[in-house]
Amino acid sequence: MPTDLYIQKQAEIEQKILATVAAYPSLWRNVISDWQTEKGDTVWLTYAANYLLHTGNTHWAIDPYSLYTRLKLDIQLDFRDDLQNLQLVVLTHAHADHLDLNLIAALHDLPIKWVIPSFMLERVQQTAHLPKENIIIPQPGMPISFSDLTLTPFEALHIRGNNGVPELGYLAEFNGKRWLFPGDTRVYDPGRLPSVGKLDGVFAHLWLGKACALDDPPPLIESFCNFFYTLQPTRIIVTHLEESGRKADDFWTEDHYQLVKQQFNALDPEIVVTSLMMGHKTCL
Repeated sequence: MPTDLYIQKQAEIEQKILATVAAYPSLWRNVISDWQTEKGDTVWLTYAANYLLHTGNTHWAIDPYSLYTRLKLDIQLDFRDDLQNLQLVVLTHAHADHLDLNLIAALHDLPIKWVIPSFMLERVQQTAHLPKENIIIPQPGMPISFSDLTLTPFEALHIRGNNGVPELGYLAEFNGKRWLFPGDTRVYDPGRLPSVGKLDGVFAHLWLGKACALDDPPPLIESFCNFFYTLQPTRIIVTHLEESGRKADDFWTEDHYQLVKQQFNALDPEIVVTSLMMGHKTCL
């Protein structure tokens, strides 16, 4: 039976979602307009951990996504027109908050290169029917070059026990910078990652234990922070906050971010730790 705390937090989440849905068209428009005209190395969030990027001369995306897809709302955005500048799309895994088949299908006839892991390809093609010549199948450890961007895929640490699905993470190199996108990490063992060398930054998808968001404190704060600290990045950007498809006991918030930021500061105050929320951007 749900606790009083669960019921209270769930009601707060549902009210927040209503406000977010109302604001989303404007948020989406602002992100797209900014992304289309940006000249510097920048990343935007269109959802909880879904990235639009401009680096060097390349407009690209990792798991591009719309809030409407996650909430199964019959509200349409003109993905084809809005994202016509996309040159490269990179997919990581097939969970419902990362794989937006409606969006992908809308882009199927644009001259985009698609980086699609083999374990996702059949599912994507059943809906999107992307041209085979535009698809790149990533292999862990084998760099992918596109214009002035190099991506090196690796096996992400997403499967914990019986939970999780196959996923690839990516090391992105551009303009002399090196940023790590390790994905939805669930096993906080840096020894299982390939050597990634010196990093300008890493995107850390917040997860502190399954169904533990109402615990005080959640059990995996130290594990989460030690994992990303061990990578010794100059910056840590925490995402996967306020994912609207989750229930209260799996819903990570600004309060959880503040807990991990405090722990990161105790480990090394020189590492710059920030969060990034849907609709916002940061320079890379």
